[in-house]
Amino acid sequence: MRICAVLALATALAPMTAASTPSPASQGTPVTEVVVPGGPPPKVAASYPADGAVVPAGTLVLKIVFDQPMTADGWSYGRAEDAAFPKCLQRPRLLGDRRTFVLLCMVAAQQSYAIEINAPRVFLGEDGRKAKPTLLHFSTTEVGPRDIHDALLLAGLTDVDDPVMTWRDNGAGVSQSAPASDEPVADPHP
Repeated sequence: MRICAVLALATALAPMTAASTPSPASQGTPVTEVVVPGGPPPKVAASYPADGAVVPAGTLVLKIVFDQPMTADGWSYGRAEDAAFPKCLQRPRLLGDRRTFVLLCMVAAQQSYAIEINAPRVFLGEDGRKAKPTLLHFSTTEVGPRDIHDALLLAGLTDVDDPVMTWRDNGAGVSQSAPASDEPVADPHP
């Protein structure tokens, strides 16, 4: 929208000389809208724990919130050199808002942790742009939540935001991604 206003203003203020009075045929069509493909890459807008936070030891729901919708299959959590890495499930879950990833982890007491978010760059926005890498540091206290419900509450989530991927079994004991359509997943054990 700003680009449109700038282009319209620049066109209106362009100097005209007496010798260069444009004819109606040479004026062209006025620009009413300019669409710029792309835009800024996704970036981390919030997290739990927040960078530099001190959180309870034990069960932890790591929450990463991006500033735009993301794809469920593009994600990357990595070790940072200067601190420990939490013990986490292998795969995060993208919540229904399409911006928030949650990952169930365990963290030890009195420990410093660091996680490289998106290094290597694999977190992808719905438009295919790779997110900016972020480094997340946090440390732990002695006492921690006793169960996943408490960990969800500390992360500002509810039980509906379960940080465990849904097991989609086709009867062969293999978990699959959700169907592409709105078709329900058949229960292999009726």
